[in-house]
Amino acid sequence: MIAFGLATLLVAGLALYLGRLLRMLQQQKQQQQAELQKKNSYLFESIDLIARAMQEEQCELSEGALRIWVLLDHLQLTNKPDAKSSYPALFQMYDVVKDMPTHQARKERDKKEIRHLDHIRQQAEINLKDAILQDVSHLLDWVKKAA
Repeated sequence: MIAFGLATLLVAGLALYLGRLLRMLQQQKQQQQAELQKKNSYLFESIDLIARAMQEEQCELSEGALRIWVLLDHLQLTNKPDAKSSYPALFQMYDVVKDMPTHQARKERDKKEIRHLDHIRQQAEINLKDAILQDVSHLLDWVKKAA
C-alpha cells in the first residue's frame, strides 16, 4: 500500500516534470519561429529595397545582383522557389561578378587586371540589362506575395 502510494507520487511527479519540459520546448520552438520570421522579414525588406534601386538605376545591376543573390540564399522558407530557374538573368550576372575582388582586394590588384574585370562586368550589365530588369520585376512581385 505504501509502495503503491510512493509509485503514484513518483509517476505524478514525472508527469508534471514531463509536462513542464514539453511547455518549455513549445516556447523555445515559438521563439525560434519568431526569430526566423523577423530575419526573413528583414531579408525581404532588403531585397525589395535593392531591387527597387536597380529599377530606378540607383544601384549598378552587378552590385544589385550580387547583393540580392546572397539575400535570397539566406532566406529560410519552406516554399522558396529555385532562384536559378526563377531569376536566370540575375543568376548570370551574379555568376559573372561573384569572384571579382572588392574593397581592399581590389586595391591590391594590378590596374590593368581591374580594368579588364570592369570591362567584363560592364559588358555583362549591358548584355543582360533587359533580362535582369525583367527578373527584378518578377522578384518584386514574388516578394509582395511571400513577405
